[in-house]
Amino acid sequence: MRIPLNCIVVSLWLWIRSKFRGYLWVRRSIHFSGLIPHSGVALRKSGKTVYIVEYIPPKNKLLTRENMLVLFDGTYRVWEMRAVSVKRLKSMVEVYDLTDSE
Repeated sequence: MRIPLNCIVVSLWLWIRSKFRGYLWVRRSIHFSGLIPHSGVALRKSGKTVYIVEYIPPKNKLLTRENMLVLFDGTYRVWEMRAVSVKRLKSMVEVYDLTDSE
């Protein structure tokens, strides 16, 4: 049996293990109307690749021994992101135009 953890503990551990080189982030939960904080870490592997790591609970086992809402026996969700292009813009209006067009 694994020790139940939560996403904030796991994110902090990964951030410390990366020697504070990654980005630690916290956002409000999506599934609990923002009442519970959710945390993750973004780690850069190479120049253009970033891995987003989240520790997520088993949602179908809420309020059981495997998911006690704050402590849970979760899984790791890893997103691999690669930069396709990089632009430098001089004004916020240019940023709005670029992001609103999609």
